[in-house]
Amino acid sequence: MTQMEKSRRKELQAIIDRDYDYRTYSDDDVVVAEVGKHGRGLFANRQFFPGELVIEISGQVLRQDEYGASTYVMELSKKLYLEPGIPGAFANHSCNPNCELIRLTKYTMGLVAICNLEAGTEICYDYQWPALDWIPRCCCDSPTCRGWVVAEKEVSKMKKLAKRKSSKQNGKKSRAH
Repeated sequence: MTQMEKSRRKELQAIIDRDYDYRTYSDDDVVVAEVGKHGRGLFANRQFFPGELVIEISGQVLRQDEYGASTYVMELSKKLYLEPGIPGAFANHSCNPNCELIRLTKYTMGLVAICNLEAGTEICYDYQWPALDWIPRCCCDSPTCRGWVVAEKEVSKMKKLAKRKSSKQNGKKSRAH
């Protein structure tokens, strides 16, 4: 079987989104909606006060040694990961977050408001990932943006990784010509 081309995948995904609505969610508290060129995000559907639970995040619990890879995964413990379901999977990263991710139960996480959230506000938290070569650039547009979706203490490591990766890519390009 051959791999599906990106344009074909995008076209078919648009049909699924239109006809089956798998990637949308709305209740009295939160809604999944478009965030422009960055895909989808999770938004407050009502006001939340500081310290108030915004959502409980549940999903598939995986042992770390069996884990494949996903940018949605959350660490529950040294041995377990949580692959969040909808709507939690759509809470985006921000270097200047308005929520904090906490462990609620043995198998669930929660997003707690750390400031007043008005209806219509995008709900975001700081992913605080370690510096790894697959980490994406940050696009939160915060005045305090760190440039990558990593913990503040990981920024210098991430800059070194990015520089090394860029050097390798530029080296391959110049040899190919």
